[in-house]
Amino acid sequence: MKKNKWVIYGSYGYTGSLIAERAARSNQTVILAGRDEKKLSEQAFRLNLKYRKTELNNPDELDDLLNDAKLVIHCAGPFINTWKPMADACIRNRCHYIDITGEVDVFESLKKMDYEFGKAGIMALPGAGFDVVPSDCLAMYLKSKLPDAISLEMAFQTSRRLSSRGTMKTISEHLGRGGLVRRDGKLIAVRSAWKTKKIDVGNGPVSVISIPWGDLSAAYTSTGIENITVYMAMKPSDIRLVKVSNLVNPLLRSKFVRTLIKKGIELQPPGPTEKERESGKSYFWGKVKNPHGETAEMRLITPEGYKLTAESACLIAYKIASDDFKPGYQTPTTAYGKNLIFEINGVKSLNQGE
Repeated sequence: MKKNKWVIYGSYGYTGSLIAERAARSNQTVILAGRDEKKLSEQAFRLNLKYRKTELNNPDELDDLLNDAKLVIHCAGPFINTWKPMADACIRNRCHYIDITGEVDVFESLKKMDYEFGKAGIMALPGAGFDVVPSDCLAMYLKSKLPDAISLEMAFQTSRRLSSRGTMKTISEHLGRGGLVRRDGKLIAVRSAWKTKKIDVGNGPVSVISIPWGDLSAAYTSTGIENITVYMAMKPSDIRLVKVSNLVNPLLRSKFVRTLIKKGIELQPPGPTEKERESGKSYFWGKVKNPHGETAEMRLITPEGYKLTAESACLIAYKIASDDFKPGYQTPTTAYGKNLIFEINGVKSLNQGE
């Protein structure tokens, strides 16, 4: 029988460190892992945890890391570059896979491996954080309100003034690729900021733009709704910049420009301060429509996104550690239902009577 050991890979990154700090307060055996031994050793000393330097491109090292682990919380993005070796190692070692991605391609790729995960008797659950636990639960609530819904729109707004370096690096990996929506069950490429509108996400009307968010995959898997658009609140001046970026997409995709952008990211603060995390809020809105034109709406308010990610990723890990899981590829709600988000302190529905 496997030990009840958690591995946190990429534990010294901004979000990984928040998850590690949260996990260190548990009664679980937690191992920190990543490529940088200096950062690992310093973090392990601070949290009184063990660590293991492990390269993702070394299958033997990954097998040594995961062979007696119950689960891994994979925090090393951009996940488009890191998910495959970790997922393959999880299958080889029968170790449950959790990550905190919001990248559509990663959801879609992991979903294609459903049979392999199921055969190994393990669960793969990407998007175990702010991306996409709140919105996936919101989508399932709306589906329960209007079971014959054929379209779903969702939007979110955060109070953060900046994102973590890891989040910005992930965004830089996708620069120049435009946007995505789901239509008639298929992912369709569109221009960046293809749709703009004003929505009351829960904190008053704000300008929003369509974005290629993970729910275009996850919410489709969870609800079966074939037409999905996801929006993010943004200042009008920033929306204009996003629209202009469509004119220089080939340049944005160039290695030279991406390298410059990543160098600039390293000069930025690591992410929101503790005070900003504790005081911050996030707002989510969703609306479904059926063939008869009937609609249903719902709004959620949650803790700040990075704080929420640490809480939700560890909550899911606790469940798996207690043998509460479904083998194969899962979304947050196919695994744990639409009430999962309300197991996190500070989450409220803004709908009357909810």
